[in-house]
Amino acid sequence: ANMRLRRGGPYKKEKPFASFGPSNADPDRVEWDDLDSVLRHLTRSAADAALSGQDPAEHLLRKELYETIRSVLHVLSRKERSIFEAYFFKQLSPDEIASMYRMTTGSIYTYIHRSRQKLKQERIRVSLGLSTEKGGSAMVGSKVLKLPEHPPHTRSMTTFVDRVGQLLAALGDPRETAELMGLSGFAFRMQISDKATYADGIYMFDWRQKLRTFLEELGYGTAMLCGQLAESPVPLLGAVERFPVVLPIEEAVLPFIRRAVDAGKPVLYFDTSAARPYVHEWSLIYGYDDERRLVHLTDAMKPDGKTLSYDDVAENPVRFLATVEGGREPAVAPPGAAGEEAARRKAAARALRFAADYARNARAYCPMTGYLSYTSGLAAYDRWIGHLRRGPGSPPNRYGMGQLAAVYAEAKRYAAGYLRGVPFEGEAMRLALLAAEAYEQAGEAIGEIASEVPFARTAEMMAPELCERCAARLEKARNFEAAAVEYVEKSLTLMEKGISP
Repeated sequence: ANMRLRRGGPYKKEKPFASFGPSNADPDRVEWDDLDSVLRHLTRSAADAALSGQDPAEHLLRKELYETIRSVLHVLSRKERSIFEAYFFKQLSPDEIASMYRMTTGSIYTYIHRSRQKLKQERIRVSLGLSTEKGGSAMVGSKVLKLPEHPPHTRSMTTFVDRVGQLLAALGDPRETAELMGLSGFAFRMQISDKATYADGIYMFDWRQKLRTFLEELGYGTAMLCGQLAESPVPLLGAVERFPVVLPIEEAVLPFIRRAVDAGKPVLYFDTSAARPYVHEWSLIYGYDDERRLVHLTDAMKPDGKTLSYDDVAENPVRFLATVEGGREPAVAPPGAAGEEAARRKAAARALRFAADYARNARAYCPMTGYLSYTSGLAAYDRWIGHLRRGPGSPPNRYGMGQLAAVYAEAKRYAAGYLRGVPFEGEAMRLALLAAEAYEQAGEAIGEIASEVPFARTAEMMAPELCERCAARLEKARNFEAAAVEYVEKSLTLMEKGISP
């Protein structure tokens, strides 16, 4: 209720009785509390003075100024205009305006800054003589890209990788999901919160650096825009704490979206309004509509996608938008099939080196925020098992358990699929196939947990006997993955004798 009042200002859609006057009111009468009426009066006065011959050039310039003010103010929304008028024309302080609208002073500064930017753009539009569009908005346009079909069997619950794959497919570069999961390293990741079985460990990595290096591996440059919203609770703080603090200003994000979509490139976007049960997930923005003020984007739970308003995008507490920059750069390799095969072997060796190193690193990602900590690699199994065996006084988070099990079971299966396709030979390939089989077994063990603890919203607690069954399956999965890592390390030892990744 308070938010609804704040959005509408003092009167919302109602008008005070004093604002209703007779329909035959004097058109020359000046309502000194109404900015439009004052500006009309000043415009007429300047025009009359110009006609009387008293320095007509000066008066015409003044008339043009008043007309420009009137025209550009209409680009603001009702609330933006009210705050702008209170600050610039009524000379109220931000604190006074904040008290009047029951908002924070910081929010008032944000509105003023956003209004300045809108008025600046509209002034340029007016000075260029461009026609006024509906609602006074400037340079209205729209474009919606047609995304290629993305069938369910090619998708991944690791939506960071899934959306990158969909982005590349839209650029005419379709890739197998197993290849993308392997090259990105997400097939081999496991990270568990030290606090409980929350699913936030899935998202804890350096988003900027990982996306940049991932796309470089695939031959692409990256254009990126990121930030965390000021004075707003930020989900997944441990992943975005290094982002700059930004204001909810649509001019900071909409030009980026327009440029990319106009160039035929969807935009990778972190969506904090994803449909349940995902809640926070990665999506692709593939269209915009300035007249309706909305963007078109994918949603992990909505096959036909959805729309978000420009305000929703600007006010997202986590700002992360990215797209590919330029065209694809071919891999540096000697010409011919043999050179391409050598480049693929080196890329596979890099991916498996990451897998082996990550498995042995219990602290692969350490947030600066002190109360957040995560355990990664093989040690993550022990952390997860410890949460399950902590006792009835501290039951696991069932919702997080469901997502962890579903995501990591699938990841292990993709690890197996990737290893079966690496371009190794001889004994190195045999070891890679053994590692693939071990990862497959680990994925099946975790998949059994996903079957018993499905990824769905529920208030049901996990019973002690269910916790113990899940812990036993995790021990089984850990043993299989430990064997897989040993096979990977032995395969790499053989490969590194012949190549330098």
